[in-house]
Parts: sequence; C-alpha cells; structure tokens
Amino acid sequence: MNQTSNTESFGEFRNYTDSKFQDRVERTYREMQTNQTVDFVKAKKEHYFRLAHGSMNVYEVFKLLEDIVDESDPDSDMPQIIHAYQSAESIFEFAMKNETELRDDLVIKDLFKEKAWNELPSKWRDLFEQNTIKSLYKDITDWSWFPLVGFIHDLGKVMLLPSFGELQQWCVVGDTYPVGAPFSSSNVFFDKNFSHLSSDYPKYEKQDSQTFGKYLRCCGFDAVDMTWGHDEYIYEVMRQGSNLNKEALYLLRYHSFYPWHTPQNGTMAYLELASDFDWYMLPLLKAFQKADLYSKTPDLPPQDVLEAKYTALLNKYIPAERISW
Repeated sequence: MNQTSNTESFGEFRNYTDSKFQDRVERTYREMQTNQTVDFVKAKKEHYFRLAHGSMNVYEVFKLLEDIVDESDPDSDMPQIIHAYQSAESIFEFAMKNETELRDDLVIKDLFKEKAWNELPSKWRDLFEQNTIKSLYKDITDWSWFPLVGFIHDLGKVMLLPSFGELQQWCVVGDTYPVGAPFSSSNVFFDKNFSHLSSDYPKYEKQDSQTFGKYLRCCGFDAVDMTWGHDEYIYEVMRQGSNLNKEALYLLRYHSFYPWHTPQNGTMAYLELASDFDWYMLPLLKAFQKADLYSKTPDLPPQDVLEAKYTALLNKYIPAERISW
C-alpha cells in the first residue's frame, strides 16, 4: 500500500464561501439554522428511531445513494455512492498498515492546526502529545471496522428519498451542532445570523457556571440533542443492527460535528458540553475527518473488487442478512 508519511496531503477545511456551489450551500445552511429546533429534532428522533422503513441489507441501501448529491458540500457534486467508496479507500490509504492493523505513526498532534492544538486544555494536550492514535486506543486490536465506518457513514442520506420520508436537504446533510444551546461563532455562516430566524432564538442563548443553554455543563454530547441529520440516523440504525464497537458508533454519530472537531474559524466550539469521553475520542474523530473530508481519490479499484472487499467487512460487523431501517 502506498501510504502517506504524514497528514499534510489531507485538507483541513471545506471552502464554504468561495465555491461554484456557493448559492446552494448557503441556502441549505440558512434553512438548517432557521428550522432546526429542539422540538423539530425530538419529533424526528421519535419518528426515525422506530426504524420502520423496512428491512434491507446494507448494499441494498447503499445502491440507493447512486442518485443523491449532498447540496451542503462546497467541493463536489459527485453521487454519494462514489464518496462512500472514496472515503473508505482513503482510510485504508491514510490510516491502515494492513487489513486489520492501524499504522504506528499517526501522530495526534499532526491532526490539529496549530491554533486549535495550543487552545486544547493542558490535560488533554499533554496526553495527546505523548501518544499516537494507535497507542492512545491500545485496547483496540482489530481496526478493520475503521474503513467500514468510512463506507457506511453517509448512508443516512437515504432520508432524502421518497421511501424514507423525502426530507429536505437541510435536515439530512451538512454540519451538525447542538440545539437548545447558544449558537457558536464556530458554526459556518455564523455572521449571516440565520440562527436568529429560528423560533428557538433567543430562548437558549444563555449560560452560567452550571448550565449551557438547556444542558448541564460537561454533560457529554450523548446527552445533547444535535441537529437532526444523517449522522444521528445511521448511528441509531447501526446501534440496533450491528456489532460495531463504541468507537465506530461514536464516529458515525459525530463525524459531521465540525464546530467541535474541525471548526471553520479554528476555534473549537461547545467545549462547555464535552465530557472526558468526548475529549478522549477527539483524536480518533480528527483522524476520521482527515480521510473523509478530502477523499476525492481519482482512481478506485474495479467495482467487483470494491464490492467483494466491503461485502466481507459488512458480513463481519453486520452479520444479519437484513437489518431494520
């Protein structure tokens, strides 16, 4: 495998404001920041967590991505099925020594821009500086699930299709952030004040020494209502239907939480809500983001090779022939 020696070839930020897709991107975020409210999110969880859209194997659902384009992506208008293969193959290229082992030389500090690194709490910066990804998560002995997460992480975008509810783009794609909490300046298009159009504004724009919006400080992201989207949906599908480990499920749930793991302005947001577990998982989330965001690999193996490779991984971690969606 032709491995990269460091992370420099992988991009850090999406170009939201100077893109040929600028109009559609801005429209998507305007609608998201206007309409994603606490009540809206709770209603969508109540509906979709029933997993009542039929039983299918993952490849059946995967094939449905062929005609879906993410209108929040400022870098591409490729079908999501291509992005899925590219993300998975990029993880193999970037992070894997072989089919099951992680590379030894993934230095955690290299995953951060200097500003974000220097702003980390010293407790976590010291821990991260002393470890590579492999040594920090030393209890993981089989990493074959890591590229599989790249393969399935965007499957929740099938909610855009009629058979899955035909949701609009603004409540399926794009960066996620907590609802019921102060809207951070690290969110994209913060300066447009789209969030001020929300019916939740300014109800939750408050904080004190104990609370942040409607949440207790340091409660952990799992106790927070995030904007509804494909992350939360695929997390719930796989939580119920797979034997993926907690690390894989965490990546599925928070891979689009950019104001936390890769903020556009370089300042990490929503630290007020993070638990120790969220801080511990941050380097793994950063490693995944490196391969996911700029995974526009020009050359992929033949289709039959790809299908055989990922079918084997799916059979390993999702042994049931059909799962609920």
